[in-house]
Amino acid sequence: MNSENAILTQVALTMAPRLNNALYTPLFQQCGGIAGFFQETDANIEALFRENNLTNIQPERSRWLKMAEQELKVMEKHHIQTCGIEDPNYPRLLKFCADAPLVLFYKGTLENTDAKNIAIVGTRKATELGKKRVDTFLREIAEMGYRPNIISGLAYGIDIAAHSACIHYTLKAQAVLGHGLHMIYPASHKNIAEKIVEQGGTLLSEFPTCAQILPTNFLQRNRIVAGMSEAVLVAESPVKGGAMATARQALSYSREVMAIPGRPEDTNSAGCNLLIKQNIAALVENVADILKILNWAPLPTSPYQTSLDLFPESDDETLLKETLTRTGEQNIDQLHQLTRIPVHDLSVLLLKMELEGVVMQLPGKCYALI
Repeated sequence: MNSENAILTQVALTMAPRLNNALYTPLFQQCGGIAGFFQETDANIEALFRENNLTNIQPERSRWLKMAEQELKVMEKHHIQTCGIEDPNYPRLLKFCADAPLVLFYKGTLENTDAKNIAIVGTRKATELGKKRVDTFLREIAEMGYRPNIISGLAYGIDIAAHSACIHYTLKAQAVLGHGLHMIYPASHKNIAEKIVEQGGTLLSEFPTCAQILPTNFLQRNRIVAGMSEAVLVAESPVKGGAMATARQALSYSREVMAIPGRPEDTNSAGCNLLIKQNIAALVENVADILKILNWAPLPTSPYQTSLDLFPESDDETLLKETLTRTGEQNIDQLHQLTRIPVHDLSVLLLKMELEGVVMQLPGKCYALI
């Protein structure tokens, strides 16, 4: 079977979501692989489904193949590729998880290297302190010369703080999404997603573009975040939430789990404190703790440039800094009145300064210098 047909059958498998799971590897082995599954006779497939306790799934292979043909057209339009579990570039740690997807969709660069893989997860309603801690950790890791892959879910809060820090400090980011890769949710993170790909990172999903977007998808993708990582750092989380599920999933995969502690009265730290109290997570206060827990070898000390100043500071940026220094926290309308910078240009400039770690966005679309 040529490569085009092999891709078609991989995509067709994802049209039956339950089958796109390593738990059913024996089924496909009996057929000689995924391609063989689509070439078997109807009688053999029906018999194999009964043997593998799949009596509640109707084998509609012809329909799945037709759906895959349409999916390939959308994939080509959006530059989406597939990676099967036997592909050498399939995430090496995820491959050994019993419930790993047999087929992944991705955009960007997907390759296995010797780089470490750390997931950073947490609440969508992160505090400024929580996001700042994530930024500091990744800045210090980069300054030390370590170049890990940082894995998260592109959600609000801790996730996007980790991805933004990766962009700023030129670390490789890998974002696992709970929907097809023809779109970005939340839409406000589209710019970050594009920068991840531009910097050699990856957007990943087990869902085709035609898959229905359900709340359960985002919980389901947490197992991929955990499975791809050698360690999961919970930066900030209440007792209930996706980050806690990811931490417990990581534990089930025998991954290292770490958590940043917080004050007992802080709801957003209650989950981290609980993981530490239950001996699920190791307590992490600084980068030195992470290096010790993961047993990373020390690197030779040498000057390290975290980023190149490709875009020199503009007059507007200088004016904006001076204004925020003089007046303190301001929203975008107030800044427009004070600086007379057009609102569109101001929005772009504030995003640039936020990614560079110069300003932080506060509730109410207010901004302040860091």
